[in-house]
Amino acid sequence: MNPGPLSNPHKSLDGLKNCTKCHSASQGLPDQKCLDCHTEINERMQAKKGYHARVQGDCVSCHSEHKGRDYDLTGLSRLQFDHTDTGWPLTGAHRQQDCKDCHKQKRPNSDRPTYLGNDSRCISCHTNIHKSQKGAFKTCQNCHGTRNWQPREKLNFNHNSQTKFKLDGAHIEVGCFDCHKNKTWAPLPHQECSNCHADPHNGSFGSKCSDCHSTSAGWANSGVKVPTGTAVKASGTSSSFDHDKTRFPLQGKHRAVSCKTCHGAKIGKMPTAKFADCDGCHTSPHKDQFQKIWKKKACQTCHSTYGYKNLNKFKHNRDARYQLLGQHTKVACSSCHPNGRYRWLASTPDCDVCHKDPHRGKYEPQKCSSCHNFDGFSSKKFDHSKTRFPLVGKHKAVACKSCHGGGTYKGLTTDCKDCHNDYHQGQLGNECVRCHAPIAFNDIAFDHNTGARFRLDGKHLENTCNQCHWGGKYKFEALNCSTCHADVHNGTHGKECDRCHTTSGFEMKDGFHEFGEYTLKGVHNQLECSTCHNPKQPVRAHPMQCSSCHQDPHMGSLSNSCYECHSQISWNPATFMHNQTGFDLTGAHRFLDCADCHKNRVFGGMPTECVFCHFKDFDATAPQHINAPTTCESCHFTFGFRPTK
Repeated sequence: MNPGPLSNPHKSLDGLKNCTKCHSASQGLPDQKCLDCHTEINERMQAKKGYHARVQGDCVSCHSEHKGRDYDLTGLSRLQFDHTDTGWPLTGAHRQQDCKDCHKQKRPNSDRPTYLGNDSRCISCHTNIHKSQKGAFKTCQNCHGTRNWQPREKLNFNHNSQTKFKLDGAHIEVGCFDCHKNKTWAPLPHQECSNCHADPHNGSFGSKCSDCHSTSAGWANSGVKVPTGTAVKASGTSSSFDHDKTRFPLQGKHRAVSCKTCHGAKIGKMPTAKFADCDGCHTSPHKDQFQKIWKKKACQTCHSTYGYKNLNKFKHNRDARYQLLGQHTKVACSSCHPNGRYRWLASTPDCDVCHKDPHRGKYEPQKCSSCHNFDGFSSKKFDHSKTRFPLVGKHKAVACKSCHGGGTYKGLTTDCKDCHNDYHQGQLGNECVRCHAPIAFNDIAFDHNTGARFRLDGKHLENTCNQCHWGGKYKFEALNCSTCHADVHNGTHGKECDRCHTTSGFEMKDGFHEFGEYTLKGVHNQLECSTCHNPKQPVRAHPMQCSSCHQDPHMGSLSNSCYECHSQISWNPATFMHNQTGFDLTGAHRFLDCADCHKNRVFGGMPTECVFCHFKDFDATAPQHINAPTTCESCHFTFGFRPTK
């Protein structure tokens, strides 16, 4: 009666004497029998906790037996199991964890794991790094989410109501870890600003920072108020400190300088900053160059606080020995006075002190002013007409360096090829002036009819040079049409294109077909060439028979000599001699259309009896012909069927 051995966990119940421990004689397998042994499940179900309290069905619907010692009673699929059925749905990073990461308990009296009895509180799995802080720290969800267990972007935590330190101004934008260096989040001392902020003034202004700073303006961004009350930013925003009440009122650019620029971040006493002379803060770039000539003058002689580099007080033509003229007035000071060098070393300044000689001394002892002036250093007074190469035409507009590259101004040759590329690659010789002129290099004066072997006429006159002479090729081995034009006839008419074509329009000459084997006349002479000579049909290979182009309407019943009846002048009407067929046309027959007798284009083997065509007349009842013979000509004429004979 035993249906099979029990699984390994139930092997102690094997045997017929133990059947009633699980089975009931009247109720089969009641759940209570299972719960009497599995008390931990029974307790959770009674408390309505966990998976078994939510799932529907009998125990045996999930756990079956008598399938052998190795049978898995739970049948649990870890991949398909829906954790929501346990009452604790997995969200965020929890969904990426392995079951054993959270379920580490062992069964009673066994090393086998169990999935029951886990605590749903965060601290059951996660270490409480806040060390049991009170208040909002008791509920992890106030600050953390399951997505990555890092603090939420928007914490469910109110620093103003849940702590003793209210955040305002710039404090609101500060990150939590900027103040709370460790993760215990223990309360911090906050009676003085110095609890968190270092005193850059080293106690010079006391401990009440709010006298000058505010959290709304940004405690690290100190500023100054000018006498008008307008807040001037020193490092960002304004404060209540008024620098004008000191011995050094701030003016011009000084009003935008941060405090630490002058006072330093480590200066013990703010009033110790030097400000009596400019060199107390500023390093002199002149290195005492002006001390001997301007003993009584200070920095303010040339500079002002509204722009140290804007020398609006210094007048070069008044205060210096060298007068600035023309383009020199637009040059920046540092271009002539690099590295703070302002005293001129030479008693009589020459151009080469600042300017390099691009001519490399070739024009010495002449001075630069012989050709150049201050109005424009690139403008020249040099007269090129006094050289071996006077400039005319387009040459006048060319920059000097285009020809005199690398500072070479003497010893240049005057051949065109020395400056210009020979696009003709020596094909037309070296005498460029035969075709080109300096007035306009592209305005070519070349006469093709007198200077070349090939005369231009007709459509050739409309072509540009490049259409024939592309790729710089100006000399051709042959002057045949095929040198430039493709042979559309595939060589069937030779290379003498002018037999059929003209240069006036490259169209066909009249009578061009007369020299061939097939002279065109009549309608043929009005057809386009492509009508008979298509691209797939070479010209000379075209047969001469009419049937090559025309369909035979007679279906082979007549000969192939179409010209016996038709002509090129007009294919209709035909000149067919019907008296040669054995049936001479007489009388009314001569005025009939061929199709009246030759139905369906049948022209051969036609009977000649009258009744073949005039059967309706023969079959008429008034008068009655049924008893008459079929030799109609016995009574009728072809000139008129009535009157009869």
